[in-house]
Amino acid sequence: MASKLYSIRMRAATGDRHISGAERIAEAATVDQIVRELVMRAMGRTPAPEQIFVNVEYLGDQGLRTLPALDVITLDAPDVKTGRSAAVCVLQEAGVSRRAAEAALHHLTRGATMRGAIVMDAQSGERLEPDQQKGVRASRFDWSEEARAEIQRRLAAAGLTHFRTYEAIALATKVASAPGIVAELCWSDDPDYTAGYVASLKTGYVRLPTLKEVGDPKGGRAFFVNRETLNLETFLQYLQTEPVLIDRPGAYRAMTPRVEDCTDRMRSRRPESTKEK
Repeated sequence: MASKLYSIRMRAATGDRHISGAERIAEAATVDQIVRELVMRAMGRTPAPEQIFVNVEYLGDQGLRTLPALDVITLDAPDVKTGRSAAVCVLQEAGVSRRAAEAALHHLTRGATMRGAIVMDAQSGERLEPDQQKGVRASRFDWSEEARAEIQRRLAAAGLTHFRTYEAIALATKVASAPGIVAELCWSDDPDYTAGYVASLKTGYVRLPTLKEVGDPKGGRAFFVNRETLNLETFLQYLQTEPVLIDRPGAYRAMTPRVEDCTDRMRSRRPESTKEK
């Protein structure tokens, strides 16, 4: 990729309600096309947003970190109760206490009021973000063109064609490499999109198709951190400002475990990596 790179960020809203958002990293020659695509995406939402904000920022001489994408596992949890039980199980496998996992579920079920993520102590469940009204946003990440085409092909073969999936994998991959992170939990506030995920370097990106009921407008995101090793300033700087390009897709596998033994199943059946050694 050429040295002149731009961060493109789109956010659409109606009043205080977030409607749509996206992140891209692009060469100068493609900035105009990508901006049009993102605005068209926002305008395609129902109801149409009242405001669309697009920020295009030259990344200058910042080094561009490249990362291989997390491996992807889909756990076939068919209903909300099963999905959330599985989420707690996977979070515990990643190193999050049950207490903290259930605290995050409580916050997301009520509907996070901030645009960014909760930052939570992975053991106590205490919230640590500097501004609980704003939360913390991960920014400046994207797929390389080759990796984007390949992950789209692999996900399509598994019946996963929504752009949310590969965009969420890119975000989760950046977050999973943050200094001090333990795991992430997320599901959308889109009333028609019920899927969510748990992600970490230990577990990979674990997709859960049903983390809320259709029609539920509540959702959000929680970053679980190791408070003993966390430098909050360094953590926030990485998430918010360091550009990351995902240059290799991970493996994909669908699984149908019983929730009560999902940890053992995940440990024994993690997909063999297809990443370059």
